[in-house]
Amino acid sequence: MKNRSASLDLLKLVLALLVVALHIFPVSKMKGISGLISYEIASGITRIAVPTFFIISGYLLRNKLDDVSYLKKYCKRILLLYVVWQLLYLPDLLYHYHIKWFTTKTLIYKLVYGYWHLWYLLASVLGVVLLHFTRKWKLITKWAVILGLFAAGYLFQLSYKLHIFKELPFFVNIYEGLGTTRNAVFFAFPFLLLGSLYDYWKFSPKYFQWILGLSITALLLESYLYYTLKLGALDFFVSLLPISMLLLHWAVTAKLILKWTIPGTLSLGIYLCHPYMIRLVTEFLPQKTLGMIVCKYFIICLLSVVVWYFLEKINRKFPYFL
Repeated sequence: MKNRSASLDLLKLVLALLVVALHIFPVSKMKGISGLISYEIASGITRIAVPTFFIISGYLLRNKLDDVSYLKKYCKRILLLYVVWQLLYLPDLLYHYHIKWFTTKTLIYKLVYGYWHLWYLLASVLGVVLLHFTRKWKLITKWAVILGLFAAGYLFQLSYKLHIFKELPFFVNIYEGLGTTRNAVFFAFPFLLLGSLYDYWKFSPKYFQWILGLSITALLLESYLYYTLKLGALDFFVSLLPISMLLLHWAVTAKLILKWTIPGTLSLGIYLCHPYMIRLVTEFLPQKTLGMIVCKYFIICLLSVVVWYFLEKINRKFPYFL
């Protein structure tokens, strides 16, 4: 395996493990220092994962945007995964609807946009379609689109959380109709586009560590601000743009020699199956102290790897799962 591929696979594995943490650490049910730590994890550092996944995909597709045949095959594969895993998670979705965890409106939303983590797959397809149709746009226009859409999503989300639209039902209905601004237009497409422009914004190695350190610090401070404002979970943070760019740059330029090869489907397998592992572990270990959640996190990660191992074997004969 080439060094670049090893770096990307390592980064994607770390990102998948961050997604697991995002889905298990609570944002509002703990108090004191435990509550702050949990919030900084679930609505702070783990929010790096999904934008970086998108930016990696954009980078890998940057030379394929004119190849309609390749893009069709790429999108069909993701759509197949989306349908298969929507069906696999349908029992869990219907069960939690039955016990009134969410409304009929939310059920319909989850059926259309994707249950739990599966929104990412559908958003990826729609984002890639937009990436193809905007491939001929001028560079300055692309930058304006990236910054404009990200800013719009960020401000729209923040305004909703701060109840600025309280007296403006039109905007409230739009936001709640979308379910979230973490979608194909405001989230997937800007980061995919950003990744496709990697050759135009490469960082100087001289300042890499400083910028990354400052960006992560900014993310934690921004998360702390939202914690004090009691805004709950947020998807948009200003510092996600530079952090995702820096992580991609590291993965592209790093010259890693790994002792073991990281399977290319491992990160995807963990991402797709970990919610069921969360359900399983939570059933037997319902405790919600910070220490117990950390313990459950490692158990869930381990079980997700085990399930991936068997899925990988099944997928060799029936290539519909990974």
